[in-house]
Amino acid sequence: MVEKKQVFKNKKDITMQKKAASVFVQTLKNHGVDRFFCVPGESYLSVMDELLYSPGIEVVTCRHEGGAGFMAVADAKCTGRAGVAFVSRGPGATNASISVHSAHQGGIPMVLFVGQVNRISTGKMHLQEMDFLKTFSDMAKHVEQINNPSEIANVTARAFHIAESGIPGPVVIAIPTDVLEAKVNINDVKRIKINPPLAFPDKVNEISDILSKAKNPVLVVGGQIHSSTKAREFVRIVAENHKLPVLCTYEHQDIVSHNNIHYAGELGLRPPEPVRKNALEADVVLVVGHRFNGVPNMAYKFPSPNQTFIHVIPDPNAVGKVFRTNHGIVADCEDFLKQLSLVESKNIDNERDAWIKLCHERYLNNDATMSPKNANDGLDFAHLIDGLGELAPEDSIVTNDAGNFTSWMHHRFPFRSSMKLIGSEIGAMGMGIPAGIAAAIRFPNRQVFSLVGDGGALMTGSELATAVAQKAKIRVIVANNQHYGTIRYHQELHFPSREHYATNLVNPDFAKYGESFGLKCFTIEKVEEILPTIKKAMKVDGPSLIEFKMSLELNTSTTTITQLQMKK
Repeated sequence: MVEKKQVFKNKKDITMQKKAASVFVQTLKNHGVDRFFCVPGESYLSVMDELLYSPGIEVVTCRHEGGAGFMAVADAKCTGRAGVAFVSRGPGATNASISVHSAHQGGIPMVLFVGQVNRISTGKMHLQEMDFLKTFSDMAKHVEQINNPSEIANVTARAFHIAESGIPGPVVIAIPTDVLEAKVNINDVKRIKINPPLAFPDKVNEISDILSKAKNPVLVVGGQIHSSTKAREFVRIVAENHKLPVLCTYEHQDIVSHNNIHYAGELGLRPPEPVRKNALEADVVLVVGHRFNGVPNMAYKFPSPNQTFIHVIPDPNAVGKVFRTNHGIVADCEDFLKQLSLVESKNIDNERDAWIKLCHERYLNNDATMSPKNANDGLDFAHLIDGLGELAPEDSIVTNDAGNFTSWMHHRFPFRSSMKLIGSEIGAMGMGIPAGIAAAIRFPNRQVFSLVGDGGALMTGSELATAVAQKAKIRVIVANNQHYGTIRYHQELHFPSREHYATNLVNPDFAKYGESFGLKCFTIEKVEEILPTIKKAMKVDGPSLIEFKMSLELNTSTTTITQLQMKK
């Protein structure tokens, strides 16, 4: 019996046949993807194999999908483009879901590619199979599974378009293994050009008039403009030209230099009372770039019904969703600020200068910015933050984990607009170390400081291996009080003076822990050790770690355990 050979009509049929993975990789390159973060999986081996023959995309191998996802989120915050992560099937996707949730609420562009089981196995509860559309639909802008190999380029291009347009956010794309391996007669797809909505000049002039007539207006910035250097400069010009104090939303306080008299504080978790007054005493509130969901609205007390609320956001569905809005402007926020910066203010009220000065003085002088305190069980984290503020270069990157230890950073670290702050807008523990690694890879010549608590340090501490592998110059600072400090705060606030047990932690010697990965490590137990130790850590040609023996009694920048116990 003679075996029949495949017959092609002409040579063109042969040359046009490509593996779908090849078209996929080229489409990634067309969208500016130069790096992705992953835990490798057999479900997308075709992609990794293709990169052997089509270099140009760096693959950063991580130790946990949660860490890979956080790195993609952080990379997006560094570049303003969609960060990319690859994971495999159900276990990988569920591990990475924390980063998708973080990108969704933070408005961060991200594309998560998930290797899926072969198409013949879908719908049969095959090993590690999941319905990713159902799983991710509540935490992503868009979720899609590519079942037709010929659509791989179009779907990929659309994923980046959706992730980066309007209010940015995460997109999850599931790709069955056999789709990647299939032969296709298609071309790669170029980036879809995004034309953002522009503000109407007449509306910008109207807002300028409202601001001119206001007595105590405030400008609130964050969200979409956080990764834009141009937008930061426009914020400064608008604040100066229109005589506006500037409040920054949670995790975005680096937009404005804190030594600028217009800086009025951060609307984060439990802001100091004087900073709250800066928000609540305003008569006109102009919010640019943020949905104004979650933390910045101070439990839905700001803006109040008595304040004129102006909301600038590129998504019409976000206007009026959380608060009654007097003026909603659906526009690209950078464009709005640029136009407003060119409009001459009609305000001639000298009392506005006094309002600006009052707001800045409230930021500078409050319970959180007082001199560091003494405690019998460790050091005030204020000492560390003050020392870091003294030594950090003006182009430093600070990444932070979640926990009460960050209150000192939020309330007293002297950010400059030339710096970059990278944290999780959902307060996700585990973000700090992966974010620092991604930032250090992206900006190898800048100092990167990652502030983490002892709880978060062990959630993604395994990524220190990734830092060593990548030779990432990250300076990890572990605030160790042997507790889940935030939860202990709430325990004492709601159930004071109990024998609280669940928040006690058994920790390793973090300096030895870091050394086991190959980091150069230090320990701080005395105030006089802070400055020389930070200087030594900054000089290390590679990753370094500092364990800071922190007080539990000094539970936040403004409260102590004893004070909380005495309140009830």
